[in-house]
Amino acid sequence: MKPSNWTARLAVAFTVTAAHGHIVYAQDAVNPDRLAGLATRLSQLDRVLDTFPDAQKETLSSGAQNLLTLAQNWNRIEKDLEKPKAALQQRRPQAWSADSEVDEPAAFAARVSNPSTDFLLSIMAGFTQSETSTAWCGSNVVTGFNDSGSFYESLLFGPGGASFSGAAVSTDSGRFFRDVGHINAGLNAFDFLGGDPVVTCSVTPNPRGGAPAITFYYSQIFATGSPAAPIAAVALSRSIDVGANWEDPIAAARKDGLTHFLDKPWSATDPANAGSIFLTYTDFDSSGTVCGRNMSGAPISRTAIEIVRSIDGGATWTAPVVIAESCLAAPSFSSVQGSQVLVDSAGNVYVAWESFAPGPSRALWVRKSTDHGSSFTPSVKIDNVTATGNGSRLQGGFRTNEFPMLAVDRNSGALYATWNDGRNFALPDVAALDGVYHYADILISRSLDGGATWSPAVRVNGDPLTHFFRGQSRGTDHYMPGVAVDRTGAVGVCWYDRRVDPANLASNRFCSVSRDRGITWINNLLVPPTSQPWHATDTLVNTLFLGDYDAVASDFTLVNPGFIGAYAFVNVSTLVPNQDVALVSFP
Repeated sequence: MKPSNWTARLAVAFTVTAAHGHIVYAQDAVNPDRLAGLATRLSQLDRVLDTFPDAQKETLSSGAQNLLTLAQNWNRIEKDLEKPKAALQQRRPQAWSADSEVDEPAAFAARVSNPSTDFLLSIMAGFTQSETSTAWCGSNVVTGFNDSGSFYESLLFGPGGASFSGAAVSTDSGRFFRDVGHINAGLNAFDFLGGDPVVTCSVTPNPRGGAPAITFYYSQIFATGSPAAPIAAVALSRSIDVGANWEDPIAAARKDGLTHFLDKPWSATDPANAGSIFLTYTDFDSSGTVCGRNMSGAPISRTAIEIVRSIDGGATWTAPVVIAESCLAAPSFSSVQGSQVLVDSAGNVYVAWESFAPGPSRALWVRKSTDHGSSFTPSVKIDNVTATGNGSRLQGGFRTNEFPMLAVDRNSGALYATWNDGRNFALPDVAALDGVYHYADILISRSLDGGATWSPAVRVNGDPLTHFFRGQSRGTDHYMPGVAVDRTGAVGVCWYDRRVDPANLASNRFCSVSRDRGITWINNLLVPPTSQPWHATDTLVNTLFLGDYDAVASDFTLVNPGFIGAYAFVNVSTLVPNQDVALVSFP
């Protein structure tokens, strides 16, 4: 459990942390052995991913891309970490709320991350928060996010590993948040929590009739082991005090770090079994074990969607089950990425993902398990997908993807899948994969028979497909949706939307609700302020990202109706425009 007063850590030689029984030494600079170990691990990761073609590298998550950025800029970063960082004494958890005196737009339900220390060290390396995930259990809310500030914080003040992720917590259904700093990376100095968070929660009834116990879980990319024997993993961390403190991470899945990288993890809890947790990920596998070797003897790279399960609250995990896999070889050169997992009220497990072939050809798929993840039905296609933007990036240079987002109505069993898609309107563009720029719309499809069949996709955003800007026809990008279903059966979707800017650059957060099982989406709620397309103010992170996803949540306990959703925005009220996290409640 980490102390909340960071200044005190520098004022004493050491403190004893009761939760772990170990000594934490205060320091103004990072132990050189830790830096050497981290440098070795990042270099190993860079070599593993360098074996994959550029098309597959484009699909890597923002967490993975940030790790690659660290690896490629390590010499400069290491020199920075060797200097004393007394300024970080001021970087400590701070509360934000709608009632605070900070001048924020009224549409914010809450400010989630604390921006006050983002530029204490450098205006060139201001800390960035992005890629949010929110879990809501009754009055308790935890939002996780990638946080480059946590990287410095964990190395300077943590007892062992490094962390690229943070969290903020609320005990009043998301109205008031406290930024709790970096997620505990554990004692192993070579461990690295790499971000891509998914936060979930579970509720254990009190046998004596009192208040139930609520546990929050935080999954993300994880590098562990040692420099000599590195392990590629995905981690699960547990909090029993509403996210204020996080236990040491546990590797839910682990493979040889010299030939594997486990990316884009997603997790879900079983609403009927509090200790049952499912976690999916993509295995970027360069071992050649499954796909063999090519004519020159080099291993053929493989991508695979895999799932693991715990029935004891994350303490132990099953061996991986392969959901889908592809070899990067002739004739298809196909790959898979972007999985999501969810569990319905009957204990059925669903896993969705995206498949890729050369060029713009893509599709969304789903498989179902009725035996708690031991076996799965054959793959069912949700829909074909038309790539957005130029096939990998949106106007302005931001990376884009069409990974599916899933939700289930726990009363009726209806399933929903949403994604951004470029099928509706396109204009010629010589820099695009197929010679046209595909403007992104938010689409949603539903299944009323347990994922066996899916309805034709419906467009969620209701604005016109085209408009004229300076005498030319132009479209509007809507991208990276999140979806949830509340206790009433209403379906809520939020996304990034550029309709306010006719030049199709600046964006707002938009949300919409359907009360007829996703058939009609009448009103699109605008969430101010407009976020300018500045994304290169942090030299620690990949500058092509605003974040891969920002999930929407409903109350997991089915007590409260409605939705909440955290998201990233470019905050112009700080010293330098920089990306932070806010949260909106709707309808």
